[in-house]
Amino acid sequence: MALSQSQMDSYSEDGYLTVENLIPPNRVDAMRRRIEALCENWESEESRRVGIGQETDQGGESNVRTSQTVRKFRGLTEHEEIFRAHALYPPLVDIVTDLIGNRLSLYADQALLKPPEWGSEKPFHQDNAYFQVVPDDKVITCWCALDDATPENGCLFYIPGSQRLGVVEHEKIADTPHLVPKEAEKERAVAVPVSAGTCIFHHSLILHMSPPNRTYTWRRAMVCHYVHSSAQTPRRKPTDPPMLKVR
Repeated sequence: MALSQSQMDSYSEDGYLTVENLIPPNRVDAMRRRIEALCENWESEESRRVGIGQETDQGGESNVRTSQTVRKFRGLTEHEEIFRAHALYPPLVDIVTDLIGNRLSLYADQALLKPPEWGSEKPFHQDNAYFQVVPDDKVITCWCALDDATPENGCLFYIPGSQRLGVVEHEKIADTPHLVPKEAEKERAVAVPVSAGTCIFHHSLILHMSPPNRTYTWRRAMVCHYVHSSAQTPRRKPTDPPMLKVR
């Protein structure tokens, strides 16, 4: 699938691009069912090997951990064929190629979940504040909705054009994994609700966030971060498994 010039221009201007219904329903259903199984068996070796993470405690409760409080999985493509096939899905990779060039690898992947009522906010951030890939425009995120994502259940919000700010100064929120910018024009943020199967491609420097899920349904997404082979990846360690060659 090739992007039109208007789509390319939109990505360049705004820092993100929405492509509706890119992933067929049968693929979305398969990923959703597998995530449900991993959540249901959250204490199993299968779930541990894909880096299961739980929501932090809320509402004054202590150490609440169940199948209904799972926040994320990471490194799915290394162990799970369903998610590896998603990362290699040709129409998706075609778009990544249009946006950052050929000779691609998968830098990282994760399933980001917002459980019903428990799903917490992901504060404003830039992906490359974490990744530190050089140059910034040779790493890109593809965020694929596995459920309809709305402002009520935690869709993405973007500050259009903020990728042109460069890497802004971030600070760590104590007792969390979150890095947040010291300054951001949060009032300019726009909600980007999408239906299941829709993908959002965004620049590594665009400021974005997602609010908490206060509904009774899940908001799940499969997220792939692609990097051009010419880029430097200083945060990768020699002991890390090789990156998956994509194209």
